[in-house]
Amino acid sequence: MPFNPSTGVYTPPNGAENAFPGEVIASATWNAIFTDISTALTQLGQQQITFLPRSVTVPGNISIATTDRVVLIQANVGTITLPASATKLNPVTIVGNASGIFGTHNALITPNGSEKIDGLNNMTLANDYQSITLLPLASGGWVATS
Repeated sequence: MPFNPSTGVYTPPNGAENAFPGEVIASATWNAIFTDISTALTQLGQQQITFLPRSVTVPGNISIATTDRVVLIQANVGTITLPASATKLNPVTIVGNASGIFGTHNALITPNGSEKIDGLNNMTLANDYQSITLLPLASGGWVATS
């Protein structure tokens, strides 16, 4: 297939020609191109758009998985540990998804090893319904947005 999922680049196959407005497109080459594009968009969508949030309902410390995109916190979690930023390809959003979660039971976010979050050793979530999005840096560490 001319779509490379690791780079997100689509290269039309040999024999592909430009179509013009109003022109009917009907050929085996174009049918293959549309099939490839559909497959590529599905793969990109699965990698970048389609995901289910992880819901934490059991009290206790948790670790963010490299596959986590959204984590809904519905129980008292003391510490939220981040993976090494180099292993996380996408941002993660942590949401206090219930009353009293962070306001009553603060959660401490700690990065992996010597990494930092906005230059800090850790961050505390202390407000009910608080959310934070953490962006991994290829050079190591995290940038926080809220």
